[in-house]
Amino acid sequence: MARGAPSLQSRLLLALAALLIVAAAAAAVALDALYRDLGRRSIQDVLDAQVIALLSTAELEPGGQLVPRNLAEPRLATPGSGLYAEILGSGGTWRSPSAVGSGLNLAAEPRPGERIFDHATLADGTRVLGLSLGIRWESEADMPRDFVIRAAASLEPWYRELLRVRAGLFTGSIVLSLLLLGGLAVALRVSLRPLRRLEQEIVAIEAGRRDALGTGWPRELAGVTGNLNAFLVGERKRTERYRTTLGNLAHSLKTPLAALRSLVESGETTRDALLPQLERMQDIVQHQLKRAVLGGSSATLIDLRVKEPLEQLRAALAKVYADKPVALSLDVARGTAYPIDAADFLELAGNLVDNACKYGRGSVAVRAAPWQAAAWRRPGLILEVDDDGAGIAPALRARVLERGARADESVAGQGIGLAVAREVAQAYGGTFEIGESRLGGASVTVRLPGR
Repeated sequence: MARGAPSLQSRLLLALAALLIVAAAAAAVALDALYRDLGRRSIQDVLDAQVIALLSTAELEPGGQLVPRNLAEPRLATPGSGLYAEILGSGGTWRSPSAVGSGLNLAAEPRPGERIFDHATLADGTRVLGLSLGIRWESEADMPRDFVIRAAASLEPWYRELLRVRAGLFTGSIVLSLLLLGGLAVALRVSLRPLRRLEQEIVAIEAGRRDALGTGWPRELAGVTGNLNAFLVGERKRTERYRTTLGNLAHSLKTPLAALRSLVESGETTRDALLPQLERMQDIVQHQLKRAVLGGSSATLIDLRVKEPLEQLRAALAKVYADKPVALSLDVARGTAYPIDAADFLELAGNLVDNACKYGRGSVAVRAAPWQAAAWRRPGLILEVDDDGAGIAPALRARVLERGARADESVAGQGIGLAVAREVAQAYGGTFEIGESRLGGASVTVRLPGR
């Protein structure tokens, strides 16, 4: 991402600010409409009550004029009070003292039983809301007469209150929006903290200060960080694999080269004697190159019967250690097989048996058998190699598994045999243990789990 691009937090804040402004404006409009409706309804209720009060106290005069006998609302008797009333009929018009000279002129002409609300403006410009109720007055002594009872109230106080409420809504909306934006900014800063941490750790990895991302990520980032860590581990292993391929190749070629040398020195230089060792060297080179490119074990689901490669290994090592008689015994359970690449198995067993022949005094025992790690798994493989040498002290057992580390410097070697064997075992999910041999020397036990 470009340096000048806005941050994710800024984008979210801008989007939320726009939403808040729209929401606050909509809420203010809705509240304003609600307040106006409630105010209008309250004024209408007042007018309705005034009309009913006038009707309840009204009496018909001899001249045919309908006049209320008393005014229940004192404001009707006070000029300029903002509340007005009048009764219109064919016999004349009655007006409340408050309406005298006001210029009240409501245009509604309701029929009997009809109620009409309308607006009007007084002579002085005051805006009023009026209610006109049409009635039919019936009496035994006279024929029915139609009248219109009107009540009106000034809207000016309500308009002033409406302006005050609108100002409060506007101010409140701004203050609430700012408070919400501030809270959202804090919430976003806290919520996006893992992203900032992720950025810092990636920078640290690029600078070489870290090997991998840390733990404790939120669920939304756990998959991303897990995949990144897996990618980093894969890249690191690939680099290490490239670095160690040459060492593995040299170490793997050591045994067939020694066998070839032994054959040459003994005068056995026929094609049949040399070709097996040359073919094995070619297989080793191809296998190591394949592992370097593909990045690990080439195990398949095809079971490898391990007795035959162990017999080949015993024959090859007999030539390598022709000047050191070694009694190498094989104990392979009948039908022992495991789904492992043949080259991988030869590399695993070859390094272990070669080490045992090298450091043993003259007796090496190899045992291979099926191994049941769990009832729900297919049988695995257990491979044990024992020798009658000096053994490996418990304090040195972890160290000798490191590349280049050796327990006995008096014997020629590169110190990577056990490390390579352990790598192969781990590639198949197996375990690698060093202990004491029943022959008196070292014992190496490899357990490969069934699939």
